Amino acid sequence: MTAHAALRKASERLAALKPSATVEMTDRVRQARAAGRKVIGLSSGDPNIATDPRIIAAAERALARGDTHYATPAGQPELREAIARREAARCGARYDPADILVTPGGKFALLAALMGAIEPGDEVIVPQPGWVSYGPCVRLAGGVPLALAMLDRIDPVALAAAVTPRTRAVILNSPANPTGRVLRADEIAAAVDLAQRHGLWLIFDQVYADFTYDAPAAFPQALDGGRQCTIAVDSLSKTFGMTGWRLGYLAAPSVLARPILKFLQHSIYCVAPFVQAAGVEALGLFDELAPAYRARFRSRLERAVAALSAIEGITCAMSDATFYLFPAIDGDDVKTAKHWLDAADVAVLPGSAFGEAGAGHLRLSLTASDAELDEAFARIARAGIVT
Repeated sequence: MTAHAALRKASERLAALKPSATVEMTDRVRQARAAGRKVIGLSSGDPNIATDPRIIAAAERALARGDTHYATPAGQPELREAIARREAARCGARYDPADILVTPGGKFALLAALMGAIEPGDEVIVPQPGWVSYGPCVRLAGGVPLALAMLDRIDPVALAAAVTPRTRAVILNSPANPTGRVLRADEIAAAVDLAQRHGLWLIFDQVYADFTYDAPAAFPQALDGGRQCTIAVDSLSKTFGMTGWRLGYLAAPSVLARPILKFLQHSIYCVAPFVQAAGVEALGLFDELAPAYRARFRSRLERAVAALSAIEGITCAMSDATFYLFPAIDGDDVKTAKHWLDAADVAVLPGSAFGEAGAGHLRLSLTASDAELDEAFARIARAGIVT
C-alpha cells in the first residue's frame, strides 16, 4: 500500500458516530423475519398507520399533471401556507410562510436547524433519555452534545448549571421519545427564560404533539419572547402514517430561516413536489384523521399498561402522549431486550440506548395489531426479566 493510499479513509466525523439503535433493531427484525422467525416488532417508531388513500391520490394527481421536476428549495407555497395555519391553530404561534422550510423528514429538519444555529465547537444541551439521533446530528453539524438528565422533569437549576460560555443551543422534545412524557408549561417557560438570558437557541422537537392525551402540550414558540429564540422541528410522518414519504419541516425566526435556506439549496435542494402535494392534502384531513389515530393509540397504551403491570419485575405507568411506553424493570435492560428477541421473538429497545438516564427501562412502541400485542405480552410474561 502506498503512502497516499493509506490516507484514504472515512472522516473522523463519520467514523466516530454510533449507528442508530432504532434503525439497527429494525434491520435485525427484518432479517429475522426473512429467516422465517415470527418476530413481533415493538421497537420501530413507525406508527404502522396506512397512509389514507386520499393522500396517495393527491400525490398521484400531482404526478399526472407533471409535478416531477424541481420544487422551490424552501417548499411549495401551498404547503408552507398550510403549515403556517397548522402552527397557528395548534399553539397560537403566527409564522410568515417564508419562515417555514420544508425538509425530507423531521430528522433532516433537526440537522438543518443545527447547521443554522451552531458553529464548530459549540455545545448543545440534549435531553437524556432522548432520541438516538440528537447527539449524532449535533456532531454532524460540528457541535459538541452535552447530555442532561430529563427522565421525569427538567430541573431548572441543573439546566442553568449546564450552560457554559460555549453553549449555543438546547434541544427539547415534547412529547418525548422514548418516555411519552409531555413537558409541563412551567418547564417550557423556564427553558425560554434561560434561552433569553443567555442568548441561546431552543430547538424544539414537536413531532409527537398530535398524540397527546390528558396532558396538554406546551410550545415555547407560543410564549412571549419564545418565538424569537425557538426553532420548531416537525414532521408529517407520525401523525399521518407517512414515514416513508419523508416530509418534515422547521419553523424558525426570519433571522435564521434565510440562512438555513442556503443549506437546503446546497444539500437536498428540494423535496419532491408530488410529495408536498400529498402533504397539503394530509393537513387538510387533520381534523378527521388525527382524532381517530389518537384514540387508537390511547386504547393500545391503556391495554398494554394493564398487561405489563401484571408481569413480575415490570413497573409501567401510562404515557402522557405518543405510542410509546417506557416501563422500569427490575433487571438489566440490555440483557432483557436481547433475551426477549432471542427467546421470545419480541423486539423492544433497551432504555440505555437512549442514554444513561434511560438505563433500567425498556421502550415499547405499540405499533403492532391488538392481536399481536396480546401475543407479545404473553411471550414477555413467559420470558421474564434478566438481571
